Amino acid sequence: MKLPKVGKKQIIVLVIAVLVVFALVTANRSDDPGEQEAGSLDNGAVVACDDFAAGSARARSDSTRLALADKVTASAAKSDNDAVRTRAMELGRSADEGNAAWRTASNALTDACAAAGWTAG
Repeated sequence: MKLPKVGKKQIIVLVIAVLVVFALVTANRSDDPGEQEAGSLDNGAVVACDDFAAGSARARSDSTRLALADKVTASAAKSDNDAVRTRAMELGRSADEGNAAWRTASNALTDACAAAGWTAG
């Protein structure tokens, strides 16, 4: 069985096609897998961000942090904003994991709110 000869033009076309496909696939990927789009600031996101801003200063114990995280998560669940919903859930998971975890989750939620256009008011 003889294989057909592949010319120089065909090799060049094939290489270009592979490079184009590779460029399209990599262009649609985010550099940070944890990074999310800001999303829209709908009513659920506003309420979640407002709830968190109103209660965060008083959330010093595990029980107050859990209560605040429950309230924020319930509000965020009504939002179409994936970033705010995800960060609210992370806040709940970190509520009883110590100050550093709480601070990290709090900052991430605050950043998601700000990225969506929310301002404390």
